[in-house]
Amino acid sequence: MHLISFLKRGLFIAFLMVAVSTSGYCQSTPQKANQLNIPDSDLTIHFKWQGDTTAIGFEPYAVLLIPVKLPHCAKQFYMQFDLGAPQSVMYSGKIAAIHNKYPKSVGRQDSTKLISQQLIISNTTLSTASIAIKAFGNNNINWTDKNSVEVIGTIGVDFLQDKCITFNYPKSTIYLTAQLPQAFEEKTTLTNFMLVQNSILLPVTLQGKRTMLFFDTGSSAFELLTSKQICLSLAKPGTQPKQYEVSSWGRMLTANVYATNDSLIIAGQKLPIKRATYMEGASDSQADRMMKLGMGGMTGNKLFINSVLFINMKAKKFGVISNP
Repeated sequence: MHLISFLKRGLFIAFLMVAVSTSGYCQSTPQKANQLNIPDSDLTIHFKWQGDTTAIGFEPYAVLLIPVKLPHCAKQFYMQFDLGAPQSVMYSGKIAAIHNKYPKSVGRQDSTKLISQQLIISNTTLSTASIAIKAFGNNNINWTDKNSVEVIGTIGVDFLQDKCITFNYPKSTIYLTAQLPQAFEEKTTLTNFMLVQNSILLPVTLQGKRTMLFFDTGSSAFELLTSKQICLSLAKPGTQPKQYEVSSWGRMLTANVYATNDSLIIAGQKLPIKRATYMEGASDSQADRMMKLGMGGMTGNKLFINSVLFINMKAKKFGVISNP
């Protein structure tokens, strides 16, 4: 199975667990200590999309990858940008392969973490006191093909810290800045969001009702992942779902994907929902409790693919410009 696809499979259950375990989620909870030391200077990152083939066809926006280099190594690597991950991690197999060929590129390590590891993003060096190692993937790296896409880890929410991040999806560019660009800020309505257990919850209006969506850039292909009840109410009349199985932390779930002509309102913008999905096999009691807590589901990059999304982590505000 495609590595990044496998990593995404646990997100729906993880989302339910977050919602269920935070009955007091209306208050923003403090973040864990950051692993990444982000320089004060602004960063402009040109990201790369990686596609994936599923049972319902090819998805060109399956994975959002950030180009990364390591010291003393000319090879271009990538890390998945996953705001569903509270902390950044490196993949043990890839790190072992890099260490074997370029030992100076990899920091000191034990069984669980790298110590004093440096990452180079957009010609800017980011230092880490420590960064976790996870046993994902294999140790194969194509050293001869300069265009091979080698994903060596995941960049999580700790990358943002108290910065402002702008996702310009049409231009495949991310801006990490001290404050939102004024030219963009004047074009959008800034709205409060909540940060719960290092997870970003965005308020939306769906079918005339206010609700919250867990925003997860690691779940790129899902416009709306929600409960069965909401999904069926959004589906086109008479439409049949496209189904495929996914593995979620050792459990097999069935994804039910429905075409829809509906939309939602987010930060004053109306965005279309072309497909809504629910997972069969997830606990009904968890889904019911999720809805009682005011959670409508989860969304990823696909919802904003023709938009610019701003997130101010320090002020806990965000904005959207549709079709800029």
